[in-house]
Amino acid sequence: MKTRKLVLLAGIAVLLCAFVFQTINASRSPIKAYELKDAPDTITIVSESNGKILLTKEYDAWFVGEDKKPASDDEIRYLTSALQRVKTLGLVSRSNSEEALQRYGLDDMTKITITASKGEKVLRTIELGKAATNADQTYVRMDGGSEILIASGNLHHQFEVKAEDLVAPPQEEQKKADSKDVGEQAEVSPKA
Repeated sequence: MKTRKLVLLAGIAVLLCAFVFQTINASRSPIKAYELKDAPDTITIVSESNGKILLTKEYDAWFVGEDKKPASDDEIRYLTSALQRVKTLGLVSRSNSEEALQRYGLDDMTKITITASKGEKVLRTIELGKAATNADQTYVRMDGGSEILIASGNLHHQFEVKAEDLVAPPQEEQKKADSKDVGEQAEVSPKA
């Protein structure tokens, strides 16, 4: 009887150890979500093919470039939502060799670098490489890190834009100007 109890207790101990080991390993999932805590008021997109694009937010309106052309609300919403939450699926490489960077599209000729800031504080820096074999994934480096990760979504395609693609169409600009005029008129009260 004592031997049977000892065997049962030993079996329970082995199963408990296996359970603890599995629980610890399951918590080390390679999937990680990088979420912004603050909304950016400046976004810079730099690529070899399209140069540097500066997006700035003043009050509730976004502007493109140094000359501050009104930005398309839909395009800005599309870009800011992609920056708000970047989901990485795993590590691809720890190598920073020129060969590895070229292989994943993170060399200077191919990559797109996005910097999101609020005031003087940099909230996020992402280097986007090429799309992975599955076109709905992109090779990335996050926040100055050297690890090459694979992220969900074709981020390279989303941010491969030209400044003129982000400028609001004339009818949207007019609508913004009209709403601004109405707001200014409401602020001015007639004197009696």
